[in-house]
Amino acid sequence: MQRFRRILLGIDLALAGDRLTSGCLRAVEQGLQLAQRLGAELEFLHSTWADLHEENQAIRPGPSVEGLRALEDLVERATALGLHARVRLVHDRAWLEIIRAVQRGEADLVLVARRSQGGSGYGSVTRKLMRKCPCPVWVVRAEGGSEPRTIVAATDLSTVGNLAVVLGAELADLFGGALHVVHAWPLPLSVPMLPELDVPAQTRIDVEQQEAAARARFEQALAPLALPPTARRHLQCGAPSAVIQELVERHAADLLVMGSVSRGGIAGLLLGNTAERLLDRVHCSLLTIKPRDFISPI
Repeated sequence: MQRFRRILLGIDLALAGDRLTSGCLRAVEQGLQLAQRLGAELEFLHSTWADLHEENQAIRPGPSVEGLRALEDLVERATALGLHARVRLVHDRAWLEIIRAVQRGEADLVLVARRSQGGSGYGSVTRKLMRKCPCPVWVVRAEGGSEPRTIVAATDLSTVGNLAVVLGAELADLFGGALHVVHAWPLPLSVPMLPELDVPAQTRIDVEQQEAAARARFEQALAPLALPPTARRHLQCGAPSAVIQELVERHAADLLVMGSVSRGGIAGLLLGNTAERLLDRVHCSLLTIKPRDFISPI
């Protein structure tokens, strides 16, 4: 897997500026594991931007002596693993500095910790990266193992959706994990939503025909992707966000891979509808990718 050669890891310090946050420590573990398996370079980026801290709504100072030492320790850990790594302190907003680094060709994958006021959703920095960063963004959850053993790849059968499947397969192979590929097809408007209602025979036939057509499209899209024989394929009728969430929960997925694209003609303003709905619903790590022709508005 030669897709990622330069990994940029966003580093977040605690409010006192003296240590890494617990979520950031998890992201570091994930980044070290991934870089070691890929032989990739690592850059640890910390912004000293005096911003509002999401949890406490208080001004966050720059790193203390202890905080600087904690950053230096990251490079020492990576070097001990045989990796090329460095720390960079920047002074503008973290998400802007990260995107600029990607645009300069200094990273082809961004890793950040999952963080929000309530602890279950995604912070504003993460949302901006997922919407505007041109390279894949991997948001690491604060709990669980550093190796994704169960991976769900969601596709809408578009080019970027199928790219998510390919990436999911590569990661499953890299970590020796299980891969689940999921595609949701919409329920016809003519079918009653309540299962206890009688459905006319002709309507049932129509639904079966549409399901058969959806399965044919699904298999046709996956055929050239060379998936491992152990990959499980899930074709379900329903809203994509609900189908994906249910599958992630049922299989206790460690990582969800999916495309995120802008909508409404305003680049970087909105994520795709499905990705937007899933942001605060799934509790696993999330890897989002953009179409190859995506141009960041930054």
